[in-house]
Amino acid sequence: MAYVGLTRAQQRLYLTRAEYRSSWGAPSFNPPSRFLEEIPEDLIQWRSTNVTAPRVSPKRNFSAPPPRATGRKSVALDLAIGERVSHDTFGLGTVKALSGEGDRAEATIDFGSYGEKRLLLRYAPVEKL
Repeated sequence: MAYVGLTRAQQRLYLTRAEYRSSWGAPSFNPPSRFLEEIPEDLIQWRSTNVTAPRVSPKRNFSAPPPRATGRKSVALDLAIGERVSHDTFGLGTVKALSGEGDRAEATIDFGSYGEKRLLLRYAPVEKL
């Protein structure tokens, strides 16, 4: 699709991209396409709509992305069915089911108006009440 757009543009073509995206709640760096480097410099005008970010330069080295954020790893909780917990986003909940063990321990928790959520305990921001 991008090729069709590039080859059929008659006077002007706008290309946009997201430098960062959210993946499972963590920011993820998206490097620009290597094909952008093939566009002759006299045909391209780099702009940035983010006034706090520096202007993008075609000479910029994109080979080393910034470190990726990973989910917060916490010690898996020792929970029991029926126990009450508190989650940073969903609030108060009740443990309905447990499965797995160690790093693969999961809990199904009923958060009332947020519904039931199945969470991997080593990453879930929950605490026992």
